[in-house]
Amino acid sequence: MIEALRRVTLEPLRRKFEADTRGEAIFPLVILSALYFFDEFDTSAFGTLAPEIQKTFHLNDNRFIQLIIVNVTVTVLLAVPLGYYADRVSRKRLVVISGVLAGAFSLMTGFVGLGVSVGLLTVARLGNGLGLLANGPIHNSLLSDYYTPDARPTVYANHANAVYVAAFMAPAFAGLIGHFVGWQAAFFVLFIPIIIVTIIAARLEDPVRGGTDPGGAVVAGFMKPPKFRDAARTLWRIKTLRRIFIAAIFIGAGLIPLVAYLALFFKKVYGFGPLERGALGSVTAAFTYVGVQRGGKATPGWFAKGMGVPNQRVGQVLSIVGVGLVLIAAIPNVVVAIGLSLVTNFILGYFLAPLAAIQALVSPARERSLAFSLGAIFLVLGVVIFSALGLGHIADNHGLRWGIAALAPWWIVGGIIGSTSGKFVEEDVRNAMITSAAENEAAEREAAALAQAGDPAATNPRNEAPAPKDDNSPL
Repeated sequence: MIEALRRVTLEPLRRKFEADTRGEAIFPLVILSALYFFDEFDTSAFGTLAPEIQKTFHLNDNRFIQLIIVNVTVTVLLAVPLGYYADRVSRKRLVVISGVLAGAFSLMTGFVGLGVSVGLLTVARLGNGLGLLANGPIHNSLLSDYYTPDARPTVYANHANAVYVAAFMAPAFAGLIGHFVGWQAAFFVLFIPIIIVTIIAARLEDPVRGGTDPGGAVVAGFMKPPKFRDAARTLWRIKTLRRIFIAAIFIGAGLIPLVAYLALFFKKVYGFGPLERGALGSVTAAFTYVGVQRGGKATPGWFAKGMGVPNQRVGQVLSIVGVGLVLIAAIPNVVVAIGLSLVTNFILGYFLAPLAAIQALVSPARERSLAFSLGAIFLVLGVVIFSALGLGHIADNHGLRWGIAALAPWWIVGGIIGSTSGKFVEEDVRNAMITSAAENEAAEREAAALAQAGDPAATNPRNEAPAPKDDNSPL
């Protein structure tokens, strides 16, 4: 029976991971994706149960959204120093610490719901958000060092899809638990798998920074990461990243409030209970999952047409999302609204894998963790602008249809700006290669001098593990 279950479930999953890694070791991708999955399971459950949580704590729409904005703002801003230090300390250790925090504060969310304290709820969600910090910059940085450039688009797509597999399963799970037991119980259950996967994650090794880039292992070993100001200036001078960062201002204003709006929209406009919202959330996530898969598979072909083509496609996708939100808000028919939501989420999935691949390609290995997290500043700036303009009151004063419609222009403008970054990619990649070649030459000279002097540090001066070759995956 156990062997039959393994053949039916684990073997297809193993083959999927092996295909996505192009035959490279699957253990790092399995573990990081599992952590991402369970952490985002908590986030999706919170979103699905938002109306029940809002009712428990007697919050109006604006106060509930402000709770989410405060949580996201603080945690996203902390992603920047975390990304900076991740280029200097053990990334595996940060992954494990983040997992422990995510599990502990997920458990606290459930307990806080029994005491009805808005302050403690804010602390619980903030703590859980701190636990999620590693899922973006640190995971992406590790994956770029575990896997070669050829494997990265599908690896990033697989990792990103952990969010949408979780978003597919979590709403149905949370809806059932919330309907029959109470919303608090969902967070009691989530604590267990998060901690189990975190313990397994301790088996990961810290790979050589830039070890899968041409000559990167030598450069990473003999050149220390630059100081924060120097690293930030280096990244800002990369035109592709600069345009992406500016686009992130508009995406932040459109994305973060949307997290809270959608569950409230189907609750208040169409009267969906937790079961209906759970089912809708699961189907919506399935469409996004397919979109991410398609985006990951399409990215190599887009690169073949031109280095800037993926950026252009990403910009188009983001703009279309804005148009979809207008239609969802405007058409007063539940079937059409659901259909538009599914299509919009399918399109939204396309941008994640190509964007991560682009950032890894144009970012220097020594600043790659920081590059993945620096955009957080601009996401938060967008949320600050959104709040300063008083747009959070639109839903309370004019209804959730207008609240969602007000987010659309941010997506459209962000998409237009993001698409313009495509014209800089080829130049930025060429500059990165030239810089890498110069750094590699200098590092090789230093390595040769150390070897001639008989210094053992010549082989691995920073004592980091090589990218894994043997697969010890539990699958």
